[in-house]
Amino acid sequence: MHPELDIEEALQRDDLVFIDVRTPSEFGRASIPGAVNIPLFDDRQFRELGAIYRNRGEKAARLAGLALAAPKLPELVEQIRTASGAKTPLIYCWRGGLRSLSLYQILNLAGVPALRLRGGYRAFRRYVNARLRDFSLQSEILVLHGLTGVGKTALIRALARKGYAALDLEGLARHRGSVFGAVGIQPRSQRDFEALLLQKLQRFKDSPYLVLEGEGKRIGNIHLPPFLTRAMEEGKHLLLTAPLPVRVERILEDYLAIPPSPEVVEEIREALLSLRRRLGAGKVELLCSLLEAEEYHQVAEILCTDYYDRLYNDARPESRPFFKVVDCTNLDLALEEMARLIEERYAAYPLADGKECAQ
Repeated sequence: MHPELDIEEALQRDDLVFIDVRTPSEFGRASIPGAVNIPLFDDRQFRELGAIYRNRGEKAARLAGLALAAPKLPELVEQIRTASGAKTPLIYCWRGGLRSLSLYQILNLAGVPALRLRGGYRAFRRYVNARLRDFSLQSEILVLHGLTGVGKTALIRALARKGYAALDLEGLARHRGSVFGAVGIQPRSQRDFEALLLQKLQRFKDSPYLVLEGEGKRIGNIHLPPFLTRAMEEGKHLLLTAPLPVRVERILEDYLAIPPSPEVVEEIREALLSLRRRLGAGKVELLCSLLEAEEYHQVAEILCTDYYDRLYNDARPESRPFFKVVDCTNLDLALEEMARLIEERYAAYPLADGKECAQ
């Protein structure tokens, strides 16, 4: 067996477990989807080795690295063995250098057959960039529009759970797409978003349709690839509707556990303060007072009528025709209506095993 694999071959195989031996902070910034982080060095150790390399040279850094790694090698081998199970561990670091080579050699000495990823994470990143740059999206896009809280994301996730080709872009970004979009969650990096997006698009490439929520060019700090925004502009546009009380309840379900944690309340307060210019200082002061008084329904209702709805209407092109209007007051009925539309228009049915689930 050849000890190194190219990224294209590695991604086609289902008998591998990607083992990322970079530091926790490197892994946190970006990784290969599904990879397990078992770092050879922690962040502090890696910084120390970098300083030794700069000040004393490569040989001194290698010796220092050996001294740091040696005591924990048995534990690392066992962690990799456990994480891999019956599959083969595929070891990678940043660019296929000493970290992955060292652990690969130790694993084979310990009787654990392993492989290395040629070029490391950098090779994967280049692969993602090239595929997204040249991606040809052939599916007709069904673009869901509607006021905040109407149920766009919930409907997309329900379709995906049923096995329909539906992609939750905000879920991939871990951002709800507004000034409150990151409340209570940690947004993904651009690199991780693009890796997951490519994975999903490749899964849906043979589908005659793809359901998406209408987005701009960005979701929070995440930039969407131009081919995707063009496809959404050229797609079939559907309008989802629901009465204000239903929307308020859904917003609270999305943003607030009742009672919310102090951290989430503080994040909401900070987001409210950022709206002074748009809403005026008096309205923001009122909203902050209602938040402090735990009048969450009033906060959500005022934000709907005075912020979200105006923002949506300002951004919506007046000339855009809607292919269909779907009442989302009852999400189960809306799901049935969308399923009928897909089956009648595309003769497409959900996968029995639900493999197309977006989450």
